[in-house]
This record gives sequence, C-alpha cells and structure tokens, in this order.
Amino acid sequence: MFQTFSLEPSEFNLFYHSGATEGINTFFKGVAFRKFKEKKAASFFFSAVDHACVVQLKVDLESLGHSVHFFNVNLDGAFNVDELIKNIKEEQSCGREVFLNFTYVNNETGVHWPLTIAESIKEQTNAFIHVDAVQVVGKIRNWRYLSFKLDGYTFSGHKFGALKGIGFSFIKKDLEFSPLLTGGNQQMGIRPGTENAIGVYTLKLALEEIKEKFNPTELSDAKDFIETNLKTLIGDRGVVVGVKAQQRNLNTIFLVLHGQKAEILGAKFDMMGVDLSTGSACSSGIIKENRILMSMGYSFEDSRSSLRFSFSPLMTMADAQLYFEKIQTIFNSILK
Repeated sequence: MFQTFSLEPSEFNLFYHSGATEGINTFFKGVAFRKFKEKKAASFFFSAVDHACVVQLKVDLESLGHSVHFFNVNLDGAFNVDELIKNIKEEQSCGREVFLNFTYVNNETGVHWPLTIAESIKEQTNAFIHVDAVQVVGKIRNWRYLSFKLDGYTFSGHKFGALKGIGFSFIKKDLEFSPLLTGGNQQMGIRPGTENAIGVYTLKLALEEIKEKFNPTELSDAKDFIETNLKTLIGDRGVVVGVKAQQRNLNTIFLVLHGQKAEILGAKFDMMGVDLSTGSACSSGIIKENRILMSMGYSFEDSRSSLRFSFSPLMTMADAQLYFEKIQTIFNSILK
C-alpha cells in the first residue's frame, strides 16, 4: 500500500479493517476512549455533509464527555476555512485537544476539497486531522498523493473494485488511542483479530488495475460530455449540485430535478439498465429527505428529487455516449 501512495512507512502505520465505517470509528472512538481514560475532554469537528459513519459518532463521543461541533457548507459544497480555524483555536484555548475529520471527496456531491486546505488548517492549529479518502481512488487526477503533514487516511476497498468488507487506514505512529477491538496483537494491536488475507489481496489487484488503466483526461472528458448535455436537456427544470465548486471529482454527477419523485425516476433508470442512487433510503425502500442536500441549503422537496450518477473510473467517451442515449430517452419521457 505504501508503494501505491506517497507516504513513508517510517511515519505511518498501516492497518486493515472491514471498511470505512470501522476505520473511521477506530480513529475517533479510539481517541475518545483514550482521552476518557485520561479524564480529559477533547473536541471533535465534523462537516455537516460528512458520511453518516462520522456524523452519527456525535452521541457516543458526547457520552464520553467530549464536545462535537459541525461546520456548514454552502450550495457549492464549500466551507469557511477561516471560521473553522477560529473555532478550533477557541476550543484549544480552553485546554481541549482537537480532532477534525476532513472529507477529501464527498460521497454524494463529488465536491473535492484539496488537501492544501487541510494542510493550512494543520499548520495554523496543529489539530489532529483524519482524511476520509474513501471516494478518492481513481476519481480525482492525483489520487495517489497523500500529504505526510496530515495524521490519518481511511479507504474502503469496494469503492475501487476490491471485495466488499475490506478497507485500510494509514495512521501517524505517534497517535495514542485505544483500539476499537481488543483480544490480540495482530496488526500491532491496532486492529486485533484474524486478518482478511483474501480481501487484502483484492485491494492489491484493484489498485494495480486502477494505476495501469486510469486515464483522468478521458474520464474527465466523458463526464463533461454527459454533464454538458444533461444541463442542456434539463434547462431550468433542475440543477447539477456543486457545479460551481472550486473542484469536483471526475466521475460523479448529482442532479436535483425540481418537482420529480426520485423513486419513480430510479425505477425508470433501473428498467433501462442504468445504475444510480436516489439518495438516502430507509429499510422499507421509501425515499427520505436527503441530509446532505438539506445541509447545503436545498429545500426539503428538492432533497427528495435527487439523482446521483457515479461512473466507473475507467469510463470512456464511447461509454459516455451510450449512457447519455439512455438518460436522454428517460428524461425526454418525463421532462415535457
């Protein structure tokens, strides 16, 4: 893994786990338990549009006596960096150590926060910064670059072609935390238990394939072809979420179609053989409001009218043309 990414094994530990949910819980609950045992209160900063496995840590962290703070984003998926730094310093002035989750690429909007932002926060506050890198591999141009200045990174294998149920994290060697699991010395005691050797091997195979075949220029052109034609097709009847963001990934298009029902649209695309997401859903399959969109300032109605296309990192222009033909057929039938 170190050969794939730009990190030095002398500075970071690598450990494998079942995926991003476990990896991220290991970081933040591990720190929280450690501080609790030391009878120290810490402060945690999360984005309102972070993944649910981050956002839902709030109750557990607060039950251990820590404070949790959420910072907001605007319609373009950006946040006020100066205000965040100010709030972190205020917590530090009260004697609290600060731990921040930084989502490199948002899993729904595709908005990409450059690591230079996280580096600036680190330089000005020295807060612990964990990077949710789940949506990075094969989805931004320089996906192999990871800043050594930051403190941890978490990946999930099935997001780039490995088996489900396997992921990995890098963590600075000087970070002290309580492991989420106990009962053995495997993986330096960071994640005790029998390692998923087959899963780890699929990580290797998937990363090798992405490294060999990933063509960011072709993927960007293919996505732009679909998005440009989509915007022409829907006109003022919808909007591409985050379209004005400073940076976005190369494979995600997140749409809001005003007045449409996501579950109906999803069924139509399913019949045409096009996979997409219609946002958050409960166990009954009923479409709920989209937390991410509402956190960005979209209305309740718009949050239930969203569609997200997530294309393969290996998509070609020929693939894009075929996708758009199917998308156009469906949209022509509903956007009259």
